[in-house]
Amino acid sequence: MAKRSYTSKPPAAASQNAVPAVSFELDGVEFEGEGAISTMDFAEYARLAAAGIDSQDPSGVAIIADVFLGLLGERTYQRFRAHCRRHRTDDATLVEILKGIMQDATEAATNRPTQRPSSLPDGPPNDPATAKVVSFSRATVEEKPVEETPPVVSYG
Repeated sequence: MAKRSYTSKPPAAASQNAVPAVSFELDGVEFEGEGAISTMDFAEYARLAAAGIDSQDPSGVAIIADVFLGLLGERTYQRFRAHCRRHRTDDATLVEILKGIMQDATEAATNRPTQRPSSLPDGPPNDPATAKVVSFSRATVEEKPVEETPPVVSYG
């Protein structure tokens, strides 16, 4: 079996960011992202987030810092870090910010919300299942409970 071979290419200018421009507010202060983050780094954070990031695990803490640095750019990241130290921002808040960024990125990538709008029902209806019974000869359409509907199609 032949080995597949690939070459790394720098991203095209239009697709440089794996996530759209980042913008959020923390304690009334706005932070605008000036950086970019690779799909691989973003995927690594998503993997850690799904597994549950342990604030005592150095690799988990490091990826959080890397993601913020990549998204915000050096200058904004330093301003963000100073703000977090000054306001003693807790780990849970930092993770919530990243989760929000991930949700926004997912919505932007798929052009649809990641959460069900509140106006939609939470699941299938609780009503008993019904079937439409169509009679071409009588020119009628009736809704009947599925139990009363034979699994037969009749044209007469």
